[in-house]
Amino acid sequence: MGDIEVIHEEFSKISTEDLWRQLLVPTDNPITARRNRKELGIVIGLAILGGLLSKVPALFGFGDMDAHSQLYLRNASIFVFFPVAIYLIWKRSLPVLRSLLVLSIFPSSALLVNVYPSYEPHHTGFLLSLHLPMVLLFVLLYFFGGPAIKREGQPLYATGWRNPNTRLNFVRFVGESFIYAILIGMGGMVLILLTAGTFDLIKIDAFPFITAWIAPLGFFGLFVVAAYLVLQKKNLIESIAPVLARIFTPLFLLVLISLIIAFLVTPNQAYENRNMLIWFDVILALVLALTLYSMSSKDFTSTNTSAKSQITFWDFLSFGLIISAVIVDAIALSGISMRLSAYGFSANRTAALGENLILLVNLLLLCVGYVRYFLQKQTFQEIVVMQMRFLSVYGIWATCVVVVFPLLFGFR
Repeated sequence: MGDIEVIHEEFSKISTEDLWRQLLVPTDNPITARRNRKELGIVIGLAILGGLLSKVPALFGFGDMDAHSQLYLRNASIFVFFPVAIYLIWKRSLPVLRSLLVLSIFPSSALLVNVYPSYEPHHTGFLLSLHLPMVLLFVLLYFFGGPAIKREGQPLYATGWRNPNTRLNFVRFVGESFIYAILIGMGGMVLILLTAGTFDLIKIDAFPFITAWIAPLGFFGLFVVAAYLVLQKKNLIESIAPVLARIFTPLFLLVLISLIIAFLVTPNQAYENRNMLIWFDVILALVLALTLYSMSSKDFTSTNTSAKSQITFWDFLSFGLIISAVIVDAIALSGISMRLSAYGFSANRTAALGENLILLVNLLLLCVGYVRYFLQKQTFQEIVVMQMRFLSVYGIWATCVVVVFPLLFGFR
């Protein structure tokens, strides 16, 4: 081995940054390096495009974001996801004509949300703003996985964007992009504050320019940059998924248990307190998202181990989380039913009822799947296939809320 001090001295000469670069970042040949530079340029251009799209309402006299906040809220997901869609089309080298046809959903959505009026109390407008991102995420799923093409020996649902494993990878992609976007956004906020403070020291008010241009360009171009980083560092970043799942699964389980205890202590609050029901729904949506993310972090493809040995403590913890979520969902549904009988149907109450019913069915299917998995009557892959197919139900429901609810409830 040689002298320990000599070895230590040689290692001390190595730059830690260079070592990590050599270990984790493959050396590019000239062609790959040129493509990477081109890709970076495209991403920067698309990020700017997202910011410029947010200035389109100003061309029609709606430049004040504060005065026309509902308008910007309706269109925000279009501004954010349209550049990502173009990036995925280029990244995946998808067929142009078919891609343009699917991409037309974005201008069609923009036309729909801006033609639909919104009257007091603006419930359908808010629901539209909340559900449109879910619809557009399915459009991104198509571009992420590519078109489903009939292949010999394979059913149509096993190819392209319909493939369950592709959908699971998309869940991981969206989750990690969201995390990256938060981190970049926090850094951007610090940079904006430092910039504003610096100009303030020299008696120049840069805040109007920052709020009018820098902030929109940064915010609406954020997600495409995050998506680029996730795809560029895919092999490195995937290790984050199991870590995050293991951190937040027990924490969310504690939150759900505390909600159940709170209901047992004050049972009438679930029926009388509207905000508590909303909080229940937010928690349930986050639990489902965490369950999907946990699925994406589990290695269930290994053939070297038995089904029993693949069952871990974290599977039981996820099962406990799902059981707790079923109880919370049942409490929420009972509260919604009481409010419906007392106040009748409204856009918000109908949407809450539909979403909680869908969530309950989904969670019960997951419960059955996990029990069968623990009894070794099915594989984890079968749970994944069921869940990934069930995602289409959420897409259909979100489309219904966006398109039908405003008409059904008089745009109120």
